Amino acid sequence: MWKFALQPWSSVSGGARLRQPETNFNTDGGLAVLGMLIVWTSFIFVVFPRLDLAVARLFVQGHWFWLADNPYLKAIRDISRESQPYILALMALIIILHLFLPKRLRFCAPHKPLFVLLSFAAGPLAVVQFLKVVIGRVRPRDLVEFGGNADFTPVWQFSAACSRNCSFPSGEAAVAAALLSLLVFVPMKYRWGAAVIVTPCLMFVAFNRVIFGAHFLSDVMLGWLLTVFVMAWIWRWVAINTRVIDRFFARLASR
Repeated sequence: MWKFALQPWSSVSGGARLRQPETNFNTDGGLAVLGMLIVWTSFIFVVFPRLDLAVARLFVQGHWFWLADNPYLKAIRDISRESQPYILALMALIIILHLFLPKRLRFCAPHKPLFVLLSFAAGPLAVVQFLKVVIGRVRPRDLVEFGGNADFTPVWQFSAACSRNCSFPSGEAAVAAALLSLLVFVPMKYRWGAAVIVTPCLMFVAFNRVIFGAHFLSDVMLGWLLTVFVMAWIWRWVAINTRVIDRFFARLASR
């Protein structure tokens, strides 16, 4: 699933040019797998809509999501939320410094931070926020069953019950998935190991929203999968245009 983030990233060597068709093939295969995962995950939650409620009930006592005030879980959420603007600012700074620093002092090729920025912009911002407005699904803690005043609606079902800050898909799950784009900065020989360590941690950050009663399991799973799908699509474009992107910034830096 993560092959798009784990391919060789050099764009200047002959070896990289020889590997380009294989990279595109792997990325296309990853897109197909991710697309099927999105379809099958949606199918399961549409056919068995009560699965969302069953998982939510695991974290409810009475009408209260009893772990919502846990200081450790809240700290995990705060770290995830508060780190996002710093990460985006750092990516923008790397690109800006590339335009002004001497070549020997440049941190990395500009297509890497550009990929991270596009991943956050297209996944958590564009796709997720658009679906939140269009679908209008209410959050678990707002349901009558859990002390609210709204009725449950299955995933992908249009609803007028929520007009802003809605439940589907999970924005914070999408952000957690988008953080995987930072793997491009890990040296290739360590990248798989880093992915194995980081991915479960980010998945827990996403699942934290289910524990809090802020999202259904389907919100989190599809928010994650949709974002990774968008990231894979973006990387396909970046991989094809790596040299064009880097040369564009090189020309800007030379002016």
